[in-house]
Amino acid sequence: MKAPKVLAASLTSVAALCLAGGLAFALEPADPATRPMPEKAQDTSITKQVASIIIYEDQEEAVAMATEFDAVHDQLALQAVAERAQLARDHNRDDGAAAEDSPAENAAAENAAAAETAPEVAEEEAVDVEPVDVEHPLETISPEEVTEPDAMAAATINVNGDVMGYVPSYETASAPSSGAGLWMGSDSTTDGSWGYFIGHNPGSFTCVMTLKNGDPVTVCDSDGNARTYYVVDEFIVPDDTYWEDIQSHVTDYGESIILQTCCGDNAHYRVVIAN
Repeated sequence: MKAPKVLAASLTSVAALCLAGGLAFALEPADPATRPMPEKAQDTSITKQVASIIIYEDQEEAVAMATEFDAVHDQLALQAVAERAQLARDHNRDDGAAAEDSPAENAAAENAAAAETAPEVAEEEAVDVEPVDVEHPLETISPEEVTEPDAMAAATINVNGDVMGYVPSYETASAPSSGAGLWMGSDSTTDGSWGYFIGHNPGSFTCVMTLKNGDPVTVCDSDGNARTYYVVDEFIVPDDTYWEDIQSHVTDYGESIILQTCCGDNAHYRVVIAN
């Protein structure tokens, strides 16, 4: 009876060991490298490929749409340029057609139309109207009606653009406080002689300091006769210089003017001659 009990006990022990070993194997952490990939993880590469194909197709569609949009835009731009060019040609053609009829012919046609529709005027009421050339209207105005826009007043002097009046200042010790003074000679622009004008610097004659050969100086004398002179000489002298020292230098130019002003240093004068 002992042998069966021993065998049964041995089998029981072996079964218990097997059970314990199985439990231990089940509870032991598995090596991730030896684990099989789950099904969803195994399909990941296929999913990525499909997604890439979809994205590529979308990109191709986007590029095609952009290309089509550019083509439409270019076509519209060319069409707009052509329309503007056509409008310009139409405008020029209309202007050319209008220019074929001269203003004088248009005026004559309008006058003829007006004459046909206007009531007859009695001979005693007829008015003699001088015809006017519409292309050159100023040529039909009598000379005495035309005013010179740059006409100067009598007894004025224009020094290279600076216009001022002048007054008699014969051999005075100082120039007028403003404008110019006729210090010696004559202001006549037609007597073939000279006139000596003086002015202050700083002041009305500051412009004389910048005059150079060839610059214009216009005088409208007390009789209203204007003449433009041009600078031919200039020099500087000490302020204690006498008239006799420069007289022969400045009075040998015939119809001419002499301009004198201070140099601003209280020690010298600048003298300019124009004829």
